[in-house]
Amino acid sequence: MTSKAEARGELLAALRLSRGLTQVELASAVGISQATLSKVESGEARLDLETWRNVAEELLVPLSAFRAVQSSAAPARIFHRKQRTTPKSAVNKVAAEMSLVRLRVRDLLGDQTTTLRRHDLEGGFNTPQEIARDVRDELGLGRGPLGDLVAILEGAGVLVLRWPLDTIQVDAIASWQDDSVPVILIGEHVPADRQRFTMAHELGHAVMHDGEAGKEQEAEADAFAAEFLAPGSEIAKEWPADDSLDALLLLKRRWGISLSALIRRGKDTGRLTEQEYRQWSIQLSTTGMHRREPNPTERENPTALITAIRNFLDEGASVEELASSAHMYPREFQLTFLEETS
Repeated sequence: MTSKAEARGELLAALRLSRGLTQVELASAVGISQATLSKVESGEARLDLETWRNVAEELLVPLSAFRAVQSSAAPARIFHRKQRTTPKSAVNKVAAEMSLVRLRVRDLLGDQTTTLRRHDLEGGFNTPQEIARDVRDELGLGRGPLGDLVAILEGAGVLVLRWPLDTIQVDAIASWQDDSVPVILIGEHVPADRQRFTMAHELGHAVMHDGEAGKEQEAEADAFAAEFLAPGSEIAKEWPADDSLDALLLLKRRWGISLSALIRRGKDTGRLTEQEYRQWSIQLSTTGMHRREPNPTERENPTALITAIRNFLDEGASVEELASSAHMYPREFQLTFLEETS
């Protein structure tokens, strides 16, 4: 059980990291030592009221955030689909943002539930592809093309949010703490054609893994996503005989995956030879289609959280009250949770 001091310290650390501040920088700004700040963040020391006011002002949150917090904002156990050049500081920042999202939504909406369950990859008895088919079965999705993937995940109790991740070179992150539901943050910069695969990749991490992803886990999440979105048995049956661009674009639209992902499925299912796969990859690269595909898919947007918040507002709650529950100022609350991104 997290004590009040520990919960307050965890919130303080998460807010500091989310604002991109080091302990030295924040301590200097509020007039205390780095050692003292470190002890406060670990729940081993206290601050006087005036110092807490300075901390809250520096971190752009109301003082009530530290008075009211009860839930843990412990560092999120995250899986991140990141670029190779993403620095460690960026990973720490995004982990802190994930922790805050988890805390704020739980304190705003209460405990949530999910119909997803974890699957064990240990021992080699299950493959990512088998687990992807199992998850489809558990969600009642059959083997055909999936509809709105965001809606499917939200229907299973997953919290999905679009998030400004481009500046820290991260496409998406997922977290599934033992005491909460899975959370997936999708970068606002991710093109619609890539967004579905990215979400399925993060779903794979959430149901298969329990720690930071290395190369092996990234490959497993890719394998899960490919089979989850486009089961190999179905792609093999529907692969067009002529292999023309027009025919593949029709198949791409039907299954809601990128052309790049589709030709990889063609290779994986034996419908394209290694040489044919390389030729297609070269064509996509030289024509620029690997960056901007023809017939792009429509972007799928999260709606569950914003719908729940608007229901609260319709029932008489004020933005100020909801923002207070989420330990935020009203303006940041609106920008974070009430402004839809196109």
